[in-house]
Amino acid sequence: MGKKKKLKKIKKQQYFSEELTGDTKNWGKEIVGKARRLYLKAGLTLKKWNNIFCTGMTCQANLKRDGIIITVAILVAATFLGIGQYTAAIKKVVQERQKEIMIQEVVVEQFEEANASKIKTIQDKISTENWKEYASAWYGFKIKYPQDWKAPIVRPYSRASQSLYRVSFTTDNQADRNYIGFDVAVYDVNTVKEIFRTDEFPKIESVSPEDMAKCENIEGHLLETGDYPAEEIYIPRGDDCYGAVLFFSVIKGQYIYNITPRLKDNVTTDNDPMIELSDSLPEFFEAISVFENIDIVRPKPKPVAPKITAPNPATYNVDEFGRKVCEKKKDKPGKSDRGKGKHLDMECCLDPDEYPNPHCYYDGAKYGKYLRQ
Repeated sequence: MGKKKKLKKIKKQQYFSEELTGDTKNWGKEIVGKARRLYLKAGLTLKKWNNIFCTGMTCQANLKRDGIIITVAILVAATFLGIGQYTAAIKKVVQERQKEIMIQEVVVEQFEEANASKIKTIQDKISTENWKEYASAWYGFKIKYPQDWKAPIVRPYSRASQSLYRVSFTTDNQADRNYIGFDVAVYDVNTVKEIFRTDEFPKIESVSPEDMAKCENIEGHLLETGDYPAEEIYIPRGDDCYGAVLFFSVIKGQYIYNITPRLKDNVTTDNDPMIELSDSLPEFFEAISVFENIDIVRPKPKPVAPKITAPNPATYNVDEFGRKVCEKKKDKPGKSDRGKGKHLDMECCLDPDEYPNPHCYYDGAKYGKYLRQ
């Protein structure tokens, strides 16, 4: 190698040696510092992301908490799912119930129309032109009954009944009949409150607790009647809740009037009341149609006579009317000699200075002027 090339190589090595030992060394430190800072920063970032990830559901230390979170999430999801299914089930039940109610309303309406038509057919066959009339001004009603029936009988008050008044109308022809007439029972609204508490209203028979709510709904058996102001209560034979019954009710003012068919004493029947009454006692339906409320008129009580505290006269006669009168036929009123001042007459012979005795009768022609004093 030439001296020039050798010298050039030496200078180049010297240059790099100077760079490394001087400014070049500082540059290296700076590079290392930057690398260290980048490493630390990357390490912190990784640690941060690791902590975030670890607070999720991967770290062994958080397994208990993660299990609780997962369980709660499952329960919440199941609850919302259950609520949705329950709501859907309730909606279905409501729709089915509404459908049942609509069907029941149609059936009741058809039943009412058929029932009203049957009663009208019965009434058209009977004339009340010659029927007798019974009226009670005290309780405000009147009703007719066939002229060949017995005279109405007012039933005595009974503690077993809540009615204030009961009158029975019965036929003479009772052979081969279970129903022999009808009763009119009067109730005070202030006492019984409502028709459900009257004696004639049916009582629920033995039913299971599950069927009790259904049986308490009796609206389908209360029928409005268009021909007269009465409500018909009719439960046919074979009902699951009540025994068969048929009667009519009118509410007017302070009273409830129940008109009900009367069974023969000690007799029961297994027939449907509508069918049996239609065949054996059609007069019952016609009597209902002529029932009428009237004004209540009650006589005023007689005034109580004042109590007499005066003594009876000492002497007197009794006339043909039983009255106590003066025994002197030719009595001439004048001042008595019994002392001064007015005093009570004790002879039924009134004098000017005497008070009339309330036990005596005084002739107005003779004693009138003294009575007016």
